[in-house]
Amino acid sequence: MTDLNTSAASWAAGMTLDRVPSAVIESTKLRILDLIGVMLAAKPLPLVAAVRQAALSLDAGRGARILGDTQDVSPMAAAFVNGVMTAVLEFDDTHIESFIHPTAPVVSVAFPEAVRRHATGAELILAVLVGSELTCRLGRITPVRLHTLGFHPTAVFGVFGGVYGLATLRGHGAGVIADAIGAAGSLSAGLNASFEDGSSTKMMHVGMAATGALRALALAEAGISGPRPVFDGRFGWFRSHVQGREDLRFDALCDGLGEAWEVLNIAAKVHPCAFTMMPHIECAIALRDRHAIAPEDVAGVTCRIGKRSFATVCEPVADKRRPATTWHGRISLQHTVAEALVRGRMDKDAYAEEALRDPAINRIADLVEYEDEPETTATRSGGMVTVRLYDGRVLSHRIDDMRGTRANPMTEADVLRKFRANVDGVLTPSQADRAIDALLRLETASDVAPLFDGLAG
Repeated sequence: MTDLNTSAASWAAGMTLDRVPSAVIESTKLRILDLIGVMLAAKPLPLVAAVRQAALSLDAGRGARILGDTQDVSPMAAAFVNGVMTAVLEFDDTHIESFIHPTAPVVSVAFPEAVRRHATGAELILAVLVGSELTCRLGRITPVRLHTLGFHPTAVFGVFGGVYGLATLRGHGAGVIADAIGAAGSLSAGLNASFEDGSSTKMMHVGMAATGALRALALAEAGISGPRPVFDGRFGWFRSHVQGREDLRFDALCDGLGEAWEVLNIAAKVHPCAFTMMPHIECAIALRDRHAIAPEDVAGVTCRIGKRSFATVCEPVADKRRPATTWHGRISLQHTVAEALVRGRMDKDAYAEEALRDPAINRIADLVEYEDEPETTATRSGGMVTVRLYDGRVLSHRIDDMRGTRANPMTEADVLRKFRANVDGVLTPSQADRAIDALLRLETASDVAPLFDGLAG
């Protein structure tokens, strides 16, 4: 019987864009456009500058460029900083069933590689598609469970997606890909420890996965073998990381590959936070605007959210009411709903230090309670917010399927509005227009390098 690693590698090596439905190609183009906007929005942040300094001090070299930068740096440095830029605002897309951010690790390595190789737009689309499709499918083998074990799914699966995307760009055959994936199994890591104190390491995870992908593929290209049973063997990734469980759905990786596209279940983010809280932002803003709620009117707030999210975004309650850092706020239901009610918008400027210390926001955060939302499932993202006012009114708003999901997708116009808002202040309006035009026609580009050259502010 063929092992999973070999089967997935064979599919990746043999995939061509002419076999992909147009809807899947269009979806992938919009994901690329969306991630570029997210990365450029993060570019001016002090943390990104610090990460860039650290990366250049460790990985001297040439041959690649960080997105939006003109300096010639090493591929390792470019991949690492790119990865951090995808993650620092918590604004990149999410695969609903697995909670993985599948596009980020792939584009972190694919963008500089595509520029270096003067790849066509079609080649870049295929690389991102292959890497993100297989990442989503790996996550479906044991969906959500990794969070409860203390692993960050994007970190541990991102290295595999990065390998698949990078190997596709380089045109490797199944043997090299399988060896690289075997090596990547030993480079797969990422703890949820930062969820407890809001420290910055979690925001490094995509960068770490991207550099791991570069390293794993380099080993395979040098002829170094990697274990074929890296996924489904006795000592493979899943049985070592999810110990004591045999209900692993290994068929989720390869069954229907190229026919049923899991990337269509990747949801773009409307707001820069953990995806499961976005319905509550929308509900809070809708109530605020519809009923002209002022912060001082609020006597209590109850949120209905899926129980599987309690441990990550609701508890411990004291920590969630007073997030320690801006990233800590992005995984706090209490602060998030309070900021949405007070400020009425949650964009790239949300979760600022002043918002974390705002007395009006803190007062409402202390009032936020939560309860289970049984309608939330592995493939749906919804929620409800009820606000009690001092005048006796009790107001509720419910969302069954959050904008961005397959059941309620963001339109192309929605994605373009998000892109323009994210690049505001980083690109000029004319640069943004040119980038949008080129990205919407990406499959026709004979060389993507000029497009990426135009993203340097």
